Amino acid sequence: MKQSGSCRCGASKFLVNGESLGRFFCHCTICQSAYKRPFADITAFRARDVELAVDNKVRFKRLRPPPAVNRAFCAQCNLPVVGFLSSAPGLGLGLVPSGNLPDQGELPDPFVHIFYERRVADVADAIPKVNGYWRTEWIVGRRLVAAMLGLGRA
Repeated sequence: MKQSGSCRCGASKFLVNGESLGRFFCHCTICQSAYKRPFADITAFRARDVELAVDNKVRFKRLRPPPAVNRAFCAQCNLPVVGFLSSAPGLGLGLVPSGNLPDQGELPDPFVHIFYERRVADVADAIPKVNGYWRTEWIVGRRLVAAMLGLGRA
């Protein structure tokens, strides 16, 4: 997949040039606050496949102690543009708000709702709902690492 994307206001741009590793919905309170929505819709890529435009005016911020997602917020609209998470050398993730990508038809179907115990409203769909930090880390980590290693599809 090759797409140019941007934050909602269009001031901060990025390029994705690689296959997605998976897509999920995050209901954690950090995402609720950052995205100003009940949950975040995130598509994951290899970090090397997500590149911010050179002329962006973004500010990076970690919203919890490391290891944590280093999120780029647009200086104009103050919404997330992309995020990066380094878990091990070569296993970094680029986390893109799915709505920041223009061609939604190229995105995989979401595979899980995470931190569902933090939801602000129930979601009536057939996608698995996961509660708890360690269970969330295990399910998402296993799926994304398997995709990075070519052992599974997004």
